[in-house]
Amino acid sequence: MRATEKAARAYLRTLPAELARGPLARAVIDLAKRLDSDPADTAAVLLVRELRMALGDLRGQAKDDETSDVEAFLAGVSTPAFDAGH
Repeated sequence: MRATEKAARAYLRTLPAELARGPLARAVIDLAKRLDSDPADTAAVLLVRELRMALGDLRGQAKDDETSDVEAFLAGVSTPAFDAGH
């Protein structure tokens, strides 16, 4: 295992298990392996871009998962005293 793949796997370990084992995570590992194989400059640029986008998507999904049930409930409850216009 080379540097980019190691870094990708380390990052995936910080995510919730269902994301770390999902198809997007598998794509991240594949992209990392392809980058580790020393592609041509043009291919490397494209691979890095795709890797950044996939990691960003995973990060966004992980943030959505961090919302607890209590936070989700409170966000959905209307509080008239705090609504605009009152």
